[in-house]
Amino acid sequence: MDKQIKHLLDLYKEKRFSQIEDIPINKMLRIDSETVTKVIKKNYSYLICTCQSSGKTGHGSFCRHKQFFIVFPILKLFLQRIDKLIEDYTKYKDCKLVPSVDCYLNDLNNLKRVK
Repeated sequence: MDKQIKHLLDLYKEKRFSQIEDIPINKMLRIDSETVTKVIKKNYSYLICTCQSSGKTGHGSFCRHKQFFIVFPILKLFLQRIDKLIEDYTKYKDCKLVPSVDCYLNDLNNLKRVK
């Protein structure tokens, strides 16, 4: 499982994804050279991927592209918040200010909350 998580993080960090023209990211996303599309029907939704492994078994398969499509919003939010904290702490360091442990704990607890 750790290998899969590392791979998904690498996809994000290496920016191996892109938005497709004017289509919202939560509807369609290009990952590497494959395209994942979210299809919404009356009472359900499913993902379609253009990769070969997805084509062999139909809609039920769960390729790495579909996995990334699902975790992308979480990764994006979480890593943006961490980058902001790093930026803030770097400013503290440059000003030679030392935040209290309570400040760090508060920031870590805020990471757990969705705002």
